[in-house]
Order: sequence, then structure tokens, then C-alpha cells
Amino acid sequence: MASPAVAAAQDAAQFAIELTPAAVDNEGAVRNVHVALTIDAVEADAGDALLHLPVMASTVSTAADRLTGLSASDASGPIMLTAHDDIRDDANVERRWSTDRAVSGTVQVSYDVPIDPHRPLIARPAYELRTQDSTFSGAGNAFLLLPEDDRQRIVDVDWQLDAIGADARGASSFGVGDLTTQEPYATGDLHRAYFMGGKPGLHQSADGRFFSVWQGEFGFPAEELMNWTDRLQQYYGDFFGYKPPVFGVFGRTNTLNPGSGIGLTHSFAFTFSKDLSQQDLRGLLAHEMLHAWVNSLDGSMDQAGGLAKSWFGEGLAVHYQRLLPYHAGLISAEDFLDDLNSTAGRYYTNALIDTPNSEVPAGFWLDTRIRTLPYDRGSLYFAKLDAQIRAKTQGQYSLDYIVRNMLAARRDGEPMDMALWKAWLFEMLGQQELDDFDAMLNGAVQVPPSDAFGRCFTRVTKKLQRFDLGFEPALLASEDRVIEGLDPASNAAAAGLRNGDKVLNSFPTDSLQGDQEAMVTLKLRRGEKELDVTYLPRGEWVDAYQWEQVPYCNDTGARSVAPSQ
Repeated sequence: MASPAVAAAQDAAQFAIELTPAAVDNEGAVRNVHVALTIDAVEADAGDALLHLPVMASTVSTAADRLTGLSASDASGPIMLTAHDDIRDDANVERRWSTDRAVSGTVQVSYDVPIDPHRPLIARPAYELRTQDSTFSGAGNAFLLLPEDDRQRIVDVDWQLDAIGADARGASSFGVGDLTTQEPYATGDLHRAYFMGGKPGLHQSADGRFFSVWQGEFGFPAEELMNWTDRLQQYYGDFFGYKPPVFGVFGRTNTLNPGSGIGLTHSFAFTFSKDLSQQDLRGLLAHEMLHAWVNSLDGSMDQAGGLAKSWFGEGLAVHYQRLLPYHAGLISAEDFLDDLNSTAGRYYTNALIDTPNSEVPAGFWLDTRIRTLPYDRGSLYFAKLDAQIRAKTQGQYSLDYIVRNMLAARRDGEPMDMALWKAWLFEMLGQQELDDFDAMLNGAVQVPPSDAFGRCFTRVTKKLQRFDLGFEPALLASEDRVIEGLDPASNAAAAGLRNGDKVLNSFPTDSLQGDQEAMVTLKLRRGEKELDVTYLPRGEWVDAYQWEQVPYCNDTGARSVAPSQ
């Protein structure tokens, strides 16, 4: 007799995806991908939206405006489609195609997606379709038309790679190569899936449950990083009490914005360059992998309105990105402290530290000091909360217990939302914690107790400098990027920056803000002349909390993953 999961899969409708990339050109680019979709159990009345694809997803422009040859049909013949756009918020626009008649049953959809290899790099989530090194990649929300429903369907992925050659391969968030999933997936899962085809590098675990693919070259042996990531994802699965049928990692180069990542369906994607060390990428991969397990309240990660809840998803990811690898024995105490103190230093020197959470969405893409608050404030809030729960219950319960139970509730089909979060806070710590939680959202500074990270770490106060570009960071997000309002007392002014200079280059301000010693180089145009100005983007000295190791304390950090509350 078939298992319940297999029986359900046999009865489920199917979503078949066939991807046919063009041959690689002399620049190593795949300039077109033909997409053919077969979607079962589609129902729509005349005038209803039938298919949808973002035009802009979390500020990233998708392939919606570049699709060619779009056609759709069902058993009754061709379907006439009419497109209209729905502006969901400043960062998200959805395109919907409505049908001219009633549709029922299996729908066939096909179209081509051109890919421009010279499209400028962006410092945004790595959704968009890109191509280099004989490979193309992108997220489902960048090119995959999906039905206007949330019905679960078995996914079938078919790679037609003959044009690329015998050594070509394809991988998706559902696994490597051609496949049919054993469990059904909802529409949202497909938009959060990733696809990479061509000639990427490949690592697979012996049991086939973990894989990683990447386009481009690392500055170190890739297998070392992928083996480390494989061990960590096994620990995550044990810790959270759930292991997906397969877990994938997708990497691609981005010299403008290396070290960014996105959580996806049973997977994540990240960007890198040869300049990033293996240690740099370990923290990133630990963070992005956490998103694949936790996402955020209401599954809002990277969704419209999700920035208002990013204190949860991003804060928890930062909290665990160092704690779980440390407990797994995969990073040292020194690595743990480097990560913790970078977060703490960035937070406690932030001139906008008391910005309310309600103002985060409006300023997120304009100012690095606001953008990093959900990460920094959120993680230190969770560390503080964990310490309070452990103290109140004499170590019987912890934040881990709440998170595991919330994730289990979500897997059982229950909402993992703000109401559930507040219910757990009240059960563990009472009304005072609900008041403290509201204060955190309103900008109250979060200070974990000295021993919040274990008996071998203690809190100290140090003098650190505030991040200070010498001008408002929002200028870097403006269309003309011309300096105005330059602080004459700043390091930038002392280095030669002037009002009226036009900034030509981009640089990762979030990581820059977290590194007290990092210099910045601005490539400028001043009249007809181009020049560089390099300086330390720091200003006022302030007191900031940091953590240090307690001398002669021999706790290795290793922890069993048994769910000890």
C-alpha cells in the first residue's frame, strides 16, 4: 500500500516546467530561454485573471516586460490574454493576464525570455535572470508565469539542454536534473524556487539530499565551502525538527554586490566574488539557509509588506547564523565573537538606532542605517528574550522552544503570525514582555545581559565610531547621485569630496557600516573631470557594547540538538 504522502502525490494535479536554453554564444552567454508550461486543474471565468508574474519583486525588475511569443491554450483552443498591472507597494508590482473566456482543466503556456548579458549589475536580491560562464540562472518570480490560484501541484521539471552540449546540467530548488517531486507545491513555492542551467559547478551529498550549484569561480576551493554548508544544513534539520526532501544552494558572481542572499523554497541563493573569503561566505550561507527554514511571520519574507515584519525573519536569521554554527562545532569562539561584535558595533553606533519599526519600510532602500535595523535590533532583541526566558524558567525553556513550536504549527497548516508570537510571549513572560516587545518595535534600544551568549562570553563597553559618509546615504539611491549638504567637518570633506560631485560607483554600504576600519572609495565626476576620493567613513566616537571571551573558560560551544525545550 502506498504511503499517505505518495498517495496524495498520485492524486495531485501537475505543474510541468520545460526549459530550453539557447546555445552558448562566443561571450559565454545564454541569450534566450524558451519556457513551456503544462498546468493541470486550472479554473477561471471569462475576464478573470488566469496567470501572473511580478513586473517588480522587492525592487528588482523581472522579465515581464521582455517576454516574447506568449501563447496559452486549453482543450477548447487558444486563449486570448489581456495584461494589466497591479501596484502592490513601492517595491512590488504584479502583472496579471486575464482570459477572454472560461477556462477549465489543463492549460498550455509557452513563451521566450531573452537574457541580456550586458545588463548592468544591481545591488538587489538575486532574482533576475542573468547569464555568464555558459550558464543562466534566476528565481521563479523573475520569469515563471503561474496560475492565479494557490492550489498545490506536483512539480515536473524537464531540462532541454541539447543546444548547450553533452556536459550541460540543470538544477532547480526541487533537485538536480529532470525530476518529478514526491510532494505537491503551492504557487508561492514556485515563485520562490530557483533555476540554474548550462555548465555550473556542482556538489552533491552522498545521499542526494543536499546539492549546490554555482556559476563563476571562488577565490578558494569551492568543495570546502560546500562540504561545510552540507554539514550545517544537516544540523539545521536536526535542530528545527524538519528535513526537506532535498536542499539546494545556488551561487552566482556579482562583483557589484557580493555577499548578498535570498531564502527560497528548500534552498537559497547567494552572490559572491573572488575577493570574498570562505569565512565571509560562511556567515552569509548560515544566514540565508536559516530563511529556508524560518522565513518570517505570515511567510512574508520578500513579499509585499514584508519589510514591516523583517525584524522577525532577519533578526532571527542573524541570531542563529552565528549561534547554530558555533553550537554545531563549525565555527570557533573567535569567529562567533567577530560576527556578534560586528552586529553589536553597527547597532550601538547607529545614529538612527531609535527609529521605530513602522518607519523601516519607507527608509529601507534609502539608508543603510535604517536597512540594517531589522537585522541588528532584531537579533539583539532575540538574544535578550532568550536570556530572559532561560532566567525565568531556570533553564527549562528558551527561545528555541518557541521557534520550534511555531514552525511545527506552520507545518500543520496553522498560521505562524503575530498573534501566535504574542501568545507565546505572554505564556512565557507575561504582560511585561508584551509591553517590552511593543517598546522594541517603537525603537527602544535592546541590550542583552552580559551572559546572554553563554558563560564564556562577557559584555564590555568600548569606544567606537559612528558610520558617517559625510552626506545623507539616501543620495546614493537618488537618480542623479550628486553630493549636496556635505558636512564640512567630515572625513569625506577632508579627503576632498565637494558638493556638486557626482558619484559614479556603487559599494556595499551595509557591510561597510559594520566594519570600523573599512575605507570607501568614491569614483566621482566633477565637471569634465573624473577622480577618486578615498576616506574612512567614520565620525563621532560613542560608547558601544561588545562581547569578549572570559579568560580560562573552556566551553567549546558544542551543543546537542535534542529539543531540550
